[in-house]
Amino acid sequence: MASVGDCGLPAIGRPAGLGTFQPAGMGRADYHERGKSVMITASLLLMTVVLPLGSLLLAFRQRWQKVYLYSLPLLPVPALLAGLNAELQNWLELPWLLLDGTWGLDDLRQSFLLLTSALWATAGIYAIGYLNTRKLRAFCVFWALTLTGNLGLIISVDLASFYSFFALMTFAAYGLVVHEGTAEANRAGRVYLTIAVAGEMALLTGLLMAAQHADSILLTELPGAIANYDRSWLIIGLLVSGFGVKAGLPFLHFWLPLAHPVAPTPASAVLSGAMIKAGLLGWLVTLPIGELSLPGWGNTLVVLGATGAIGGAMLGMMHIRPKTILAYSSISQMGLITLMVGAAMANAAQTATLLTAITLYALHHGLAKGCLFLSTAIKMPAERRSRRLVWLLIGVPGLSLAGLPLTSGAAAKLAMKDALKPEQYDFTLAEHLPLIMSAGAVATMLLIWRFFWALHQSVRTGPNHRCTWLGWLFATGCSLVAVWFLPGVWTHSGQPWFVLTASEGWSLIWPILIATAMSIGWWIARGRKGSGVD
Repeated sequence: MASVGDCGLPAIGRPAGLGTFQPAGMGRADYHERGKSVMITASLLLMTVVLPLGSLLLAFRQRWQKVYLYSLPLLPVPALLAGLNAELQNWLELPWLLLDGTWGLDDLRQSFLLLTSALWATAGIYAIGYLNTRKLRAFCVFWALTLTGNLGLIISVDLASFYSFFALMTFAAYGLVVHEGTAEANRAGRVYLTIAVAGEMALLTGLLMAAQHADSILLTELPGAIANYDRSWLIIGLLVSGFGVKAGLPFLHFWLPLAHPVAPTPASAVLSGAMIKAGLLGWLVTLPIGELSLPGWGNTLVVLGATGAIGGAMLGMMHIRPKTILAYSSISQMGLITLMVGAAMANAAQTATLLTAITLYALHHGLAKGCLFLSTAIKMPAERRSRRLVWLLIGVPGLSLAGLPLTSGAAAKLAMKDALKPEQYDFTLAEHLPLIMSAGAVATMLLIWRFFWALHQSVRTGPNHRCTWLGWLFATGCSLVAVWFLPGVWTHSGQPWFVLTASEGWSLIWPILIATAMSIGWWIARGRKGSGVD
């Protein structure tokens, strides 16, 4: 039997303790209402995994293929409802699952669940119009399995469930990468699988070592146990590299620019917008962030983050395929997030501020990058005014990545700037943080202009399936509007970051202006033909 309870989960995602739900000083009516809310949450958590897994039954009949395809947007709905439910302090015990499964939500997991479910739902709508009948059943099966793993790992509080779902997501995604069956897709699949297997080995070893030392399989017990272990450097190294494969860490990123161009466009959107964040979540729930200050590991991650942020953008400038450019953009943006994770490891006192900034940045990047990937297969309408509107809707999320004022990107960059004030840190690279952030902003804008140019070169005209339009418009709406209603968009003083983006306009605009001037100079010097290595 499954049971539900209340565990007082703090904002950084580590429950203080687990126990049976027994609210004190509560009347019978209030208790009954709370019990109903708890059961609703438990049901939604179960359905988050059961619904996409159960959809596999539709694959057994050839004539159900169309039904399966049209069900894809519905599969993440229980997860979306669970994320929208205000009743966060609930957990679900599944004693019959593996080594006693424990699932639940806290503030951190809620944010990641909302991002992931929203992006999978919009990409599912898009997939209805994008896919043809060739290999339709195989695509739906691998889509459902990957979705199950992606959602399941977010709500998992115990190690066995978490790793099982993480591995399911990793290996099921291989089917999405090689879906087209071309030589290029198969090569990308081989590289992806090779790096993924190495990452899974490092990850499993690190998790088992941490669990053995903690004498517990709850993820919430691992950070403290790692912090008190005399060989913590080994476990941290394994976890950083294991999760770093999925997070696009420099030198472990090689699968990203190979997989994105060959995968179907809706799969590319979730690969970059949602699945890449699984590695980040893994870092946040297992590493000893906030337990103690580790300047050595902080410096290492800051260097890797800066390398990814700037190096990823520069490598992306050498390519001419829009989806390849966006893949390098993901490496660059995850580099900035890695830099913040490094700062949190270097200074435990700043953990709360940094986790807020990291969560907001992850939400912003996931939604913006998802709708940019979906835009790569949009056909432009013949009417000029409609084309301009489409380009505007493509352009704003792109400029948001560079920090355009009054966008979620501006809010994310201001949160990062506030969290990474050099005077708050005492490690080697602290004084260079403003320079790294400024260089990253300029590099991001350069890469976005490169993407706009490449997309313009490859754009096609003609009618789109209405579901393709609908999925892309929903994703764009989430990036531009819905993100302001998600957790993490409020400053410590209680103001929304949206308000501050107007007063900080110049600090946000000048990197965009410098990158734009450089792009214009390149355009003039190279002419309108451009160059690339694809």
